[in-house]
Amino acid sequence: MKIVPAILEKTWPEIENKIRLVEDLVDWVQIDVSDGYFTPSLTWHNYEEFLPEFNVHVEIHLMINEPWLVLEHWFRTPARRFVLQIEAFLNNSEEYDKIISLAKKYNKEIVWGFKIETPWQSHEALVKETGRVLFLSVKPGYQGQEIDWQVLEKVSSLKSVYPNASISVDGGIKLEHISKIKELGVDSAVVGSAIFESADPRQVIAKFLL
Repeated sequence: MKIVPAILEKTWPEIENKIRLVEDLVDWVQIDVSDGYFTPSLTWHNYEEFLPEFNVHVEIHLMINEPWLVLEHWFRTPARRFVLQIEAFLNNSEEYDKIISLAKKYNKEIVWGFKIETPWQSHEALVKETGRVLFLSVKPGYQGQEIDWQVLEKVSSLKSVYPNASISVDGGIKLEHISKIKELGVDSAVVGSAIFESADPRQVIAKFLL
């Protein structure tokens, strides 16, 4: 199981510093992007600042309203993978096909994100097409929350239908949770505060990877 450090900051220099801190330890990092509307919190969201290449793959978790309006701009950045919250599309389902086509044009990966209360079964066709999902295990937009163990039920139900689906769990994950999450076949654990609020983030990542 991969450990994906999650970075939630208000400025690009803060984000870049955190990526540089961990880029030699992991395969992927995730940058959380919140617009202050889809979630109450406002984070860095200026795609024009995302210019440098890193020695690690970057995933962008877009927690914004109407993401289709800006997605092509984000696809022009060096980020390789994008988590799109399914809830942002509930009233605009006609955008799904356009986004998948656009992702293919720019050679980007799409992951469908689900809040705790959103059943993946209601969007099974999309899950089947991309084969990748991210299950939030906290309310979106804030780090430092406690994990909501309802997420394990979602992982189990998806794995029972699509055993080869790639599943990420995001939010509230601590060292003592890793074995339980890994046993269910989760592919990636997205970890924020447990890493970056520690005294030694690099040492904590090493412990997560044991």
